[in-house]
Amino acid sequence: MIGRIFRFCLGLFFVTEVWPVYRDVSWEGVFIRLSWAIGLLAFYALLHLAIVRFTPKIDRVLGAILAFGPFLAVFLLGYGGPAATGALTFLSVSLILAAIRADPGCEVMTIPAIFSGKHTHLACLLFSPIDWCERKIH
Repeated sequence: MIGRIFRFCLGLFFVTEVWPVYRDVSWEGVFIRLSWAIGLLAFYALLHLAIVRFTPKIDRVLGAILAFGPFLAVFLLGYGGPAATGALTFLSVSLILAAIRADPGCEVMTIPAIFSGKHTHLACLLFSPIDWCERKIH
């Protein structure tokens, strides 16, 4: 429950950070930012398919790096611009959906899991320790 609440609150926080940006830019700016978010979604959908099909037992550390690395790269390379806003848009939607669905592990894999019906169970650098502690308590 703590992990779900934390995911939801962090997702809402990111929504409050990106919403003013979308209100202040032109339609072209909105399109560019949403294109970055959709690009991340496409990448994670392909990653999800590759993991489910070829390597379902991936190492937790490698999985965490593989899952969070592309998001972090897009965010840092595009810091302050459309790429960073698109990355935060993708992350905020993923966090809120992960909280609603009670998905453990890496939240960036939640949207591909909705489409495929299978969860990859990749570790997350921030939320997996919380999930592990909650499982041990229950």
